[in-house]
Amino acid sequence: MRNNYILLLLMACYTISASAQISPFTDDLEQYSDGEEVCYLPGNGDWWIDWFSDCSSAGEASNLTAHSGLISFRVRPSDAGAGDVVDPVLDLGNKIFGTWSLSFWFYVPLDREAYFNIQGVTPIAGGEWVVGNIFFNQDAQNPGIGLIDDSALGAVNFDYPPQQWFRIYMGWDISGGIDSATWFMEVDGVSVIPCGTAFTDADGTIPTGLGGLNFFSISTDNEYFIDDVSYTDSAFCSLGIDDLNDLGVSIYPNPVSDRLNIQAQEAISSVTIYNIMGQQVYVSDVEAVSTSIDMSLLPQGTYFVEVDIDGKKAVDKIIK
Repeated sequence: MRNNYILLLLMACYTISASAQISPFTDDLEQYSDGEEVCYLPGNGDWWIDWFSDCSSAGEASNLTAHSGLISFRVRPSDAGAGDVVDPVLDLGNKIFGTWSLSFWFYVPLDREAYFNIQGVTPIAGGEWVVGNIFFNQDAQNPGIGLIDDSALGAVNFDYPPQQWFRIYMGWDISGGIDSATWFMEVDGVSVIPCGTAFTDADGTIPTGLGGLNFFSISTDNEYFIDDVSYTDSAFCSLGIDDLNDLGVSIYPNPVSDRLNIQAQEAISSVTIYNIMGQQVYVSDVEAVSTSIDMSLLPQGTYFVEVDIDGKKAVDKIIK
């Protein structure tokens, strides 16, 4: 009995140390070759593992389609009846404190379905589904329709563009501890789970932590692709114009070509600009009611402008 207890302690320590190495990262998948298995044993410092922690059900690199470059991560069809299980996991490191965001690009062929879930602990043993299941074209019957089936808001339906690359952006605020954690989720630039939503299921079950995303291949109709993954230790929402108005802030012009102007009713404490991957590209203390930012040297694309006024923040999406 005592030996079993010691073994459980050692297993717990291994689980913590294995995922504790996961820190912010970006991955465009270009380091892999077409058809190469993408998986690492837990504790090896990489973020791609699988459910069984032995790389027996890994995903693969593919040149069939990519958001950028030539290679993406393919979750191919699975046939559990034939013993062919495809069950990759993106390890997010069992976070129980801080703020975290995850951005990745997603592609679901028109006649295929896709699925993933959020796990509370990695490496995965029995499984801990935090907000239930996240489906895209469930049962291959409704292209363009998605579902989160057990969030704190209950079941949530959303739209996505089939047979096109689109961005999924998720963020977690665990700064007050996992007991009070909140999260949000955007699909193709549209809010699906609003900022500040409890990171629980509909029953209010508190997860162990932010473990990782399980990209399980749910059926023989399953096939999807992932690319340009970015995991950062900051999280922000595209809160929209109502929140900017509440804070007395206007940001213009949008789209912007050269200079971005920010006007406020109170002194602005700071302005931070992030690119679509969640990477900080500009930050400045202001201490004035208005500022003008030179964006002429930034590449064209989508940016998020975060305005801080005495600790109160609002974020707007800007196109250049």
